[in-house]
Amino acid sequence: MILAYIDPGSGFVITSLGAGLIAFFVSFLGIFLIFLKKIIKFLKRYKKWVVLFISIIVILGLIIVGVFMRKEGTCINKKIIILGFDGLSPEIIEPMMKKGELPNFLRLKEQGSYRKLSTTNPSQSPVAWTGFATGQNPGKNGIFDFIIRDPKTYGLNLSLSNTAKGKPKKVIKSKCFWEYTSDKRIPTVIISHPITFPPDKVYGRMLSGMGVTDILGTEGTFTFYTTENIGSNKDIGGNVFQVQRSPVMSLDLIGPKVNTPGNKIDNVKVPFEAYIKDQNTVTIKCQKDKFNLKVGQWSGWKDVTFKLSLFKKARGIFKFYLVEAAPGFKLYISPINFDPRKPFFQISYPSNYSRRLANDIGLYYTQGMPMHTWPVNEGRLTEKPFLEETKAVLKEKKEMLRLELKRLDKGILFCYFETPDIIQHMFWRYIDPKHPLYEEDAPLEYKEMIRNWYKQMDQILGETLKNTSKEDILIVLSDHGFDTFRRSVHINSWLRKNGYLQLRNPYLDNGRELLSDIDWSKTKAYSLGFGAIYINQKGRELKGIVAPGRETELLKEEIKSRLMDWEDEKYAEPIISRVYKNEEIFWGKYSDDMADLYVGFNIGYRASWQTALGAVPKELIEDNLKKWSGSHLFDPNLIPGILFSNQKINKANPSIYDITPTILKVIGYSKDEIEGLNFDGESILY
Repeated sequence: MILAYIDPGSGFVITSLGAGLIAFFVSFLGIFLIFLKKIIKFLKRYKKWVVLFISIIVILGLIIVGVFMRKEGTCINKKIIILGFDGLSPEIIEPMMKKGELPNFLRLKEQGSYRKLSTTNPSQSPVAWTGFATGQNPGKNGIFDFIIRDPKTYGLNLSLSNTAKGKPKKVIKSKCFWEYTSDKRIPTVIISHPITFPPDKVYGRMLSGMGVTDILGTEGTFTFYTTENIGSNKDIGGNVFQVQRSPVMSLDLIGPKVNTPGNKIDNVKVPFEAYIKDQNTVTIKCQKDKFNLKVGQWSGWKDVTFKLSLFKKARGIFKFYLVEAAPGFKLYISPINFDPRKPFFQISYPSNYSRRLANDIGLYYTQGMPMHTWPVNEGRLTEKPFLEETKAVLKEKKEMLRLELKRLDKGILFCYFETPDIIQHMFWRYIDPKHPLYEEDAPLEYKEMIRNWYKQMDQILGETLKNTSKEDILIVLSDHGFDTFRRSVHINSWLRKNGYLQLRNPYLDNGRELLSDIDWSKTKAYSLGFGAIYINQKGRELKGIVAPGRETELLKEEIKSRLMDWEDEKYAEPIISRVYKNEEIFWGKYSDDMADLYVGFNIGYRASWQTALGAVPKELIEDNLKKWSGSHLFDPNLIPGILFSNQKINKANPSIYDITPTILKVIGYSKDEIEGLNFDGESILY
C-alpha cells in the first residue's frame, strides 16, 4: 500500500512574519481604531435603521437558502455502503471461506455475489483507490505512482499530496464519485479515502485519508532518543539523536520548519524533560503535562503547541513509547499528527467535522499513513508496540464507521481500512518458508497474524450487515491482492550495467538517492518509483539526449526486450513478468507526463527502496532483509483484489474502474449520461 515513511521532500516551510510586516499591522491597527470610534457613533445615532436593515438582509438570506434547499436532485431512499479493505487477497480469502473461517464474507457471497477484481496498472494503493474513486485510468486522473518527478529539474516528490503557496492542493485531476453524489444532493459520508487532502466539499461529511501529512509536512517522521552509538547510519524514517544518560535529560519535540525574519529556515522546537525515576520508569514533563511512563508502555495522546510566529501556532498530538530506561535510555516519539480539534490545515469537510469526531470518539490519528512500520524496519520498535498501535488505529476506524452507520438513514457511506494491508506488509515473512527472514520457530501468534486480521475484517463486515436492510446496497472490495517480497531489484543498477545510465564518476560503486550522481549527458534512461522507467528525452527532460519519436520508441522496445531476458542468477528464474509501454496502460490528457515503461514484476521480486528514490546501488539484486516482507507491487495480472456485493454482479471479470459507474447508475444516472463521462469501466449491478 504505502511507501512507509520515505519522503524525498523536506516537508513544508511556514513563512513567519518579518519586522516590516509587523510594523504594517501595528500602523493599520492604529488607523482602524480611529475609524472604529466614528463607526460606533454612527451606529448609536441610527440604531433603529441599522437593526431594520440587518433584519431585512437576514430574512432575504433565509428565503434564498430555503429556495435553494428545496431544489431536489435525484433522491434515493436507501443506503449505499462501501467498505474498502486494503490488500485483501483472493489467495487467502477463498480458502478461509471454504473452511468456514470467514462466515460473513461467505454469507455475502452466497446471498449476493463474489468476484476477483482486476486492479490498476501499476498495482499501487494510491493509484488503485484513485482509479476506484474516479472510474478512470491514471492518464485521466493523474495518479500513477507514489513518486513523481519534474522532468525540467529531475526533482522528486510524492504524489499523495501537494502544496501551493504554503497550502495543500488537490492532486486528483478528475472527478470522484462523491462529487457526483454531492451534485445530486445525496447525503455522502467519506471516511479516510486515500488521496483526499485537502478534503473535497461534499453534500455531507469527509475525513481526509492517505496524503494527510504529519505536522512537519512529511508522510510520517518519528523521533528517537538513544544512548547507543548511532554511528554514520542514517534512519530513513525518522530523526535519531544520541544522548548522554543522566538523571534529568533535556530533549526536544521537533516541529514545523519556519522561515525566520533573517531568512534562516529551521525547525521550531518544544523542549521537554525526561527524569529517570527508576530502572523501569521515567517521568516526562512537557509543556503543562507531567506523567510517568514505564518501559514497554505507550503514553496516551499528548498535546503540543508550536509557536510559528507572532500570530501563528500549530497544534499537534503524539504519543511516547519508552523502549528502555536502564542500563541505557531509548525513547520513541511518534510522528506528530495534526490535532483534529484545531488542525493547522483543514483535514475534513465541513472543517469542524474532525473536531466533532474527536468529541464523539476521542482523539485519533489524523496522519494519512498512521502505522509505525518504518521504526520496525529500522529496529527502533519491535512488533509488540507496532501491533498495539495498529490495533488502536483499527479501533478508531471501527468507531467512526459505527457512528456514521447509526446516523445515516439514506445516501452513501464509504469507509477505508488500511490495517490489513499493513499487517501483510510486515508479517508475510512468517508465512513464506522461502523468505530470507522466515523463522520456523516464530511465535504462533505471528504465523497466524495475517489470517487473524482477515477474521477481524469479517467481524467488521458482520457488524455492517446488521445495519444493512434488503433494500440497501453493500459493496466490499480490496484494491489489489498480496504476496511475498523476497528479493529487491535495483533497476537503475541494471540500466547502468547495460549502458543506458552513467554516473558522473564512472569509478563510483554506487550513485546516491535523488538521481544525485547521474551524468545526464550520457544517460538514456533512468528509473524512479516502483517500476517506472523514463527515457531521458530531448525537449522534455532538462538535459535530455534521446530524440522524441522514432529514437525514443526504438529505445523503449530495446529496453523492454532486454529486461524480459533478465534472470535471477541465484534462483535461475525470471524476474519480470511483463514490461508495459506507456501507451498500453495510460491514456488521457495526462498520459504524456507518466513513465515511458513500467515493469511488472513476478511474484517475489519488487523494485527496491533505493530504486524508488533514484539511487544506483552496486548490486543488481539482493535479498529483502527488511521486515516489510509482503507486497503487491507486482504485475497487476498476478495480484487481483476481491469484490463482494449483496446484489448480483453481472460481469464475469469486473475491474476496479467499474465501481464509480455502478454508483452513478444506482443514484439515477442514465446509461447515456454514464457513457458521456469518459469512464474506463461500466456498471456491474442490475
